Amino acid sequence: MTPGEPQPSRSPSSAPPLEVQRAFWNEWDTKYRERSLEDLEPDSIRRGRLALRWTETLKLGSGATILEVGCANGWLCEHLVTFGAVTGTDIADEVIARAQTRHPNIRFLAGDFSTLVLPAASFDVVVCLETLGCVANQPAFLAHIADLLKPGGHLILTTQNRFVYERYDGVAPQNPGQLRHWLFWSELRRLLRPRYRILRHTTVAPASQRGMLRVVTSRKLDRILGPVIGAEHLDRVRETLGFGRSLAVLARRESREERP
Repeated sequence: MTPGEPQPSRSPSSAPPLEVQRAFWNEWDTKYRERSLEDLEPDSIRRGRLALRWTETLKLGSGATILEVGCANGWLCEHLVTFGAVTGTDIADEVIARAQTRHPNIRFLAGDFSTLVLPAASFDVVVCLETLGCVANQPAFLAHIADLLKPGGHLILTTQNRFVYERYDGVAPQNPGQLRHWLFWSELRRLLRPRYRILRHTTVAPASQRGMLRVVTSRKLDRILGPVIGAEHLDRVRETLGFGRSLAVLARRESREERP
């Protein structure tokens, strides 16, 4: 998602009408997501590759079922089929219709995720990249995902890192069809705590230009340390320290018996 400046109310009643959101995402996904993983902008590629690496670490068996929420044109679903049967959902109905034509081996569903009827406890993994920040009722959204996961199933999630975006100059104006409910790490942790156990967490795609992050992410530092430790390793250090634009979490759905 292209980020923006305002921090709107977190009340569900503040959400734009569904048809306005749908129109925005049909236009936005057509412009920015009608392409393969390799042709996307670097941040999306980085998030997608992390999701695939984490999925691989789960060692899913035959018959595994995977749901991607906010799948856009199915660019990541196309790679997730390596691990099991994939269902993709998105509000952008026109984009989803084209995705179904391109990928007949994947099940695509268009609509508001909160009202989509899917069988409970039926997915081994749910992948959700940069979608939570576009949701008005985030606790209900995460609870719905938990209900769809099998006991012990896993959630792979990324969402905009508010700490970084509040210090980032490359922010576009917010469109009337967008919701932007960015989160600090502490807020995301609290949202996940009732239903999930966090197994791994990091940030993705470091970039910022104000305050202390100007030094941490500066090109001058790249020139000094890049030749010594490597540019890729330097970025991984920044991500581990929390300076990536996206928060990233691998979490396991807990049963009632496991909850404290």
